[in-house]
Amino acid sequence: MKMNQSRSAKDLKKIVTTAMLASMLLVPHSAFAASALPLSDIAKNANKDAILKLNYAGVLKGYTDGTFKPDKEVTRAEFAKIAVLAMGYTDEQANLLKGKTAFKDLPASHWATGYINLAVSQGIIKGYPDGTFKPDNQVKIAEALTVYVQGLKISVNPASTGEWYYPYLLAADKAGIYEAKETPTISAKRDIVAKYTDRFMETPVYANGAYYDKDGNAEGTVKKLPVEKGTVASYDKASKKLKLVGKSSELAIPDSAQVYGNIVVGAQVEYIVKSGKVGFLTVSTADANIVEGVVKTGLNPTTAVGDEEKFKAIVGGKEVLLEVENGVNVSRSQIGQKFVAVIDEDGKVSSITFSQNTTTGVVEKVSSVSGSSAKKEIKIDGETYTLTSAASVKEKAHPQAKAASSSFADIEKGDLVELTLDVDGKVTAVTVTKLSVTDSIRIDTDENLISFDGVEYEVLEDTELYVDEDEVNELDDLKDGQVAILTFDENGNLTKVEQGVGVASNKLIEGTTAYQSGNPAKLATIKVDGKSYQILTTAKLTIDKQNVSPTSIGANQLNDYKIITWKYNVGTKDIVELTLEKQTVVGYVTKKSGDKITVNGKVYQLASGVTIDSNAASNDKEYTLTLNNAGKVKAVSGAPKTVSGVVDSVEVRKEDGKVVSAEVELNGKKYDVTDEDAVADLDQFEYATLTLNRDGEVTGATAKGKKAQSEVKFVGIESRVNGDKYVFFTDVSSSLKLTEDAQIKYYDGSELDEEDIKTTDKIDLWTNENGQVYVIVVAER
Repeated sequence: MKMNQSRSAKDLKKIVTTAMLASMLLVPHSAFAASALPLSDIAKNANKDAILKLNYAGVLKGYTDGTFKPDKEVTRAEFAKIAVLAMGYTDEQANLLKGKTAFKDLPASHWATGYINLAVSQGIIKGYPDGTFKPDNQVKIAEALTVYVQGLKISVNPASTGEWYYPYLLAADKAGIYEAKETPTISAKRDIVAKYTDRFMETPVYANGAYYDKDGNAEGTVKKLPVEKGTVASYDKASKKLKLVGKSSELAIPDSAQVYGNIVVGAQVEYIVKSGKVGFLTVSTADANIVEGVVKTGLNPTTAVGDEEKFKAIVGGKEVLLEVENGVNVSRSQIGQKFVAVIDEDGKVSSITFSQNTTTGVVEKVSSVSGSSAKKEIKIDGETYTLTSAASVKEKAHPQAKAASSSFADIEKGDLVELTLDVDGKVTAVTVTKLSVTDSIRIDTDENLISFDGVEYEVLEDTELYVDEDEVNELDDLKDGQVAILTFDENGNLTKVEQGVGVASNKLIEGTTAYQSGNPAKLATIKVDGKSYQILTTAKLTIDKQNVSPTSIGANQLNDYKIITWKYNVGTKDIVELTLEKQTVVGYVTKKSGDKITVNGKVYQLASGVTIDSNAASNDKEYTLTLNNAGKVKAVSGAPKTVSGVVDSVEVRKEDGKVVSAEVELNGKKYDVTDEDAVADLDQFEYATLTLNRDGEVTGATAKGKKAQSEVKFVGIESRVNGDKYVFFTDVSSSLKLTEDAQIKYYDGSELDEEDIKTTDKIDLWTNENGQVYVIVVAER
């Protein structure tokens, strides 16, 4: 599609006005919303549509980080690949020609040899007179256009005067590829190459037929982009059926299609059909000419001349006045509805499409306020919507269920909701769809279906199936007639089926009820995501790394704990295994202001009634903060930081009788000492506990351990069945038990492996207060 090269001042003013209006008309979650762009840096690029088509076709793709890098210059090697793929050849065909080339600067191992050899064989690319190809040089605009002119088999007479590329630029302009916008001698950037490549592939003068809109292919090639163009006559969002002006049949747009831009009556589209359905579609009408909003008033034919063809709309949160072309109608019955309109060059609405003013999303938060400021709110996709006092609520128990009357109290986080809005953006009706349901299921392995509640759901290729927390591959691994948890996505597709024992993690406990003995006993429960679960008396319960009996749980005891792992019986909510930890933060307080403290660079607020030392920001205590589910500090404890381990060395340096530095090495790490007296009594190989200040310096030290055996003969180390280890010395009857973390060292403090000790070695054995060896020292060998 070519644009006029010049416009009058009047035309320019209309375009600018339209663009300014369109910039305001960005209503999220439009009924006509399309897929998110697959490349993050092309939204405002003038060649966006060409980039999208070539990315879809695999001719010129984006990078793995999700960008296209439109301003990056293209090398000659990269362009050779783009050119042969644009002609319809494949990567596989190019791979057959990998290896030796005719160019002296192109080794056989170069990644692009197959593409370059294929391009040379088709006569579209040549090297330089000196026998080089210069694969890493940037391709120039003129070189790229020359390649495409040669690819179109257009006969070009060599230039008799001027630059060599003049005849090729003229041919490219006549073929509709080049319009003299870019300087021919500059390097070609990726977005400009995309523009030329797109036009090359749709040019109908290709010798053996075009790749867009003609039948037939060049020999050895495939038809990559059979793109068709048209104007939208109608679009039904519910059925996803599109009809184009002048076409008798409708086009189906499946969920898997790549659709970019707003599909609206009057918009120009380019699309690719695969297997009878749209696989790719982009709206080529400029974004500045498509506006979205909500109708506030209809047209009023009784108004004064000049105003009868105007209506008010809410766009971008502001009220605007829009004028329509003859034949375009906006009635009072459409007040409050969403619209998407195409604006012509005069700044008038040339076509308009209406839909119910609805928005859909997964609930992030539900809240209500009572009293004089009573209100009910639902948050989806980061935006909060307020319900009118008369708003109705209907609920679908699962995606295919019939909607039944419900209440606001039944709406939960994670539900899918469709909100119907009035002209002020308030919710007048809510339809809730539960995306998780527990029910007894019937299984049809022949048809790959699961049925319950009188409806059937197809088990898709990516539907996850779990039995007793293990993923299974076959539908018949599930048990027919038994309870299962079924999970759906926003489109109503079955994504997960769980039977037996379910698993979950990384959840927060909102409430706890106590275990109560009796006949029958009342099990302790926890509340998670608004749902209650029972802790069976036989459950394996671990709290803060300690085994705990489920019958000892008290009211509110587990509130605000984080679930590390849990297992529950699917369909019964009976917990059989539960591992919990407090939500804690450990560190030094670096700032204190009122009820706010900063720890590890993050600000935390103390909950009501919680206090901390007034000098917390300057003392040497390391604080442990226990958090509630709101992220506030509900408990604080503090103590100086300590580290424990085997002393490697103690060094006190003196000059002129004065101590100038002191340090201790513990478990291979060195610590500065603020007072040499703190380490005066420490000896190598003692087990010491060091007290540190907030700068990591030693302010105090205590040591335990003694040398129980000195320079005895090493016999061996024996491991028992239960995991215990014993070191034997002197003879086979003398032994001592090793601690779990026992170390082996040489007399100079260096570490040794167990197999490094020889029976010819003499060893020292250091024991703790329990008589167990915590370090074996090889004293002599």
